[in-house]
This record gives sequence, C-alpha cells and structure tokens, in this order.
Amino acid sequence: MSDNSPCFPLNRIQQNLFHPSGAFYHHAQMVPKSHYRERVTSAGAAEVPKGKRKPGAYDFDESMGESKSPPSSPRISHSTQEMEKEYSLAKRTKMSNEKEFPLSKLLATLDKPQLLSLINNLIDAHPNLQSEIASNIPRPTILSVTNILTSMEKKYLESFPYTKWGQSKDDYSFNRVKPVLIELKGAILDYAAHFTSPDEFPITTFSFLHLATNYAHRLPEWDNSSHNELKHDLYVKLANFWKKAIINAASKLREGKIYGQTVVNEWAKNLAQHDRDSNGMFRQALDEFTQKLGWIIGLQSGSTLLPPFASGNGGANHIHNSSTQYQSFFEMPV
Repeated sequence: MSDNSPCFPLNRIQQNLFHPSGAFYHHAQMVPKSHYRERVTSAGAAEVPKGKRKPGAYDFDESMGESKSPPSSPRISHSTQEMEKEYSLAKRTKMSNEKEFPLSKLLATLDKPQLLSLINNLIDAHPNLQSEIASNIPRPTILSVTNILTSMEKKYLESFPYTKWGQSKDDYSFNRVKPVLIELKGAILDYAAHFTSPDEFPITTFSFLHLATNYAHRLPEWDNSSHNELKHDLYVKLANFWKKAIINAASKLREGKIYGQTVVNEWAKNLAQHDRDSNGMFRQALDEFTQKLGWIIGLQSGSTLLPPFASGNGGANHIHNSSTQYQSFFEMPV
C-alpha cells in the first residue's frame, strides 16, 4: 500500500512533526531548555514517590553545567579581599617610609665627589638637563674659587717627592707631579674664562686675574727646561685673559661706566708686577692697558713709559728701562 494512502496517516504525521520543516521541530528549537526542565520536574514530582527522584537526562545536563562553571567560593573571595587589604597596607607603609627619608636627606649623606659623580652621570644620561642644572647653580665667587685652587695647589705640593735636601726638580719629580699640575692649570684657565666674560664686573675680573697669576708664579721651575713649557703656556693664556679683561673694561667706559683712579691704578700696578715676576710675559697686556685705560691715571698712548717692542739687544734694554720707569710711576702717590 502506498505511503500516500489515507490508511497510514500516522506515518505522515510523524514525519511532518519531526522533520525540520515540521511545527513540532520548530517549537522544540524555540522553547528554552529551562521550560522543559520545569515541566519534567513538575511531572516527575507527581509520578515519583516522595523522598525518591529518578534521575533524568536533564539532571545529567545540569550536573555537567555545574561542573563546567562552578559557583564562586566565598572562601576564595574572602582570601582575595584579604590580599588586597595587605597590598594596600604595604603600599601605605612604603609611602610613609619614603616620606621619612626625603631626597634632600639622602643627598645630604653624600660627600662632594659622590655628588659630582651623581650630577655628571645624570647629565651624561640626560644631556637636556645640563642647561637646567647650570641655570640653578649659584655663580662662583672669588672666595669659593680661591678655596678650590688652594686645595688643588696643596694637593700637588703633597704629591711632590721630598728628599733630605728638600724638593727635587728632576724628571722623576716632574712625572710624579705632572697630573696634578695639569689639573690645576686647567682649573685656573676654566675659571679665568668665566670671570672674564663680558657680563662680569671689571673689578671682579681683575681681582681674579691677579689671584690666578699669583698661582702661576708659584709653579715650580724644573731642571729640564722642556718641563717648564706647562708654566710658560699658562702665562701666555693668562696674558690673553688680561687683554680680554682690559678690552671689556674699555667697552664699558664707552657705555658710560666710570672707574676711579685708585681702582685703575691698582689694576695697572698688579699687572706691572706680574710682568716683572714673569720676565716680560705680560708686556703686551701692559701695552693694551696703556692704550685703553691709561688715560684715567695719566698714562697716554704712545708714551715713552710703555714703548712698543723693538728688535735686537737695544730693544731688550729699552724694555727693561721702561719697566723700571713704570715701577717708579706706581711708587708715586696718586
């Protein structure tokens, strides 16, 4: 008999119900599982005796679901809260400890070499900090620089090898002292460059140059003449700084600055003394002084008191005589 025969309506009904296009199939897909769970549970309660429950398919699904996503444990949640409280307490304790030891107190425990090393390391790591640090450092004064140079001078004197006859000026002694001498020379020139800047007041400039040149006079004279080049070179560079200071002072005169005769006379007297102690190393600086500032104390440019260089032995005698006349001039009352 054919499937289309009316004698077999049940088969056609079952196929239509459970076929994907059937109404029952769509109904099963649209209704939530919880709906069936509730219906099965309620139906089971009516059929199963009290105290007993027949496990079903939905019970298995429910147990599987519980095993996949277990509920949060109150013990674990409480432990997490305790850990967060301990972390917050430790953080507050650390912050309070840092407040007890501020950066200023930590820096106060460092000595000068450690501070210099710290600042230099910061500048090397962050070059952009150099200008900011320099702008916040107080400008050096003659007193502070004097302490530094005196300490360096003492250091080279202590490095001098002494014999029972006193200081030795041989090659061995020079090699022992040379590193400290080079350090002292560099410091003198660095500070000379600072104090001869156009922004510095001339009285401060000439005061420092007088101080620095005296340090140069006290450098030793070595048995080997080639070792004396260090001192000679320092004289040459200091003489150039003297000329720079004279030019700066003269430019301020043109701007309306006025210098007293006593002050200018002191500058000239110190410069003349340095020229004599260095055997004429500051002669050009003296000429510059006469041309730019000499008129304030009665010295005129082209005066026979400070003549220009001449060649030959006659010129040397002429320079020696002018130095004597110059010395006599400063011995007169102003």
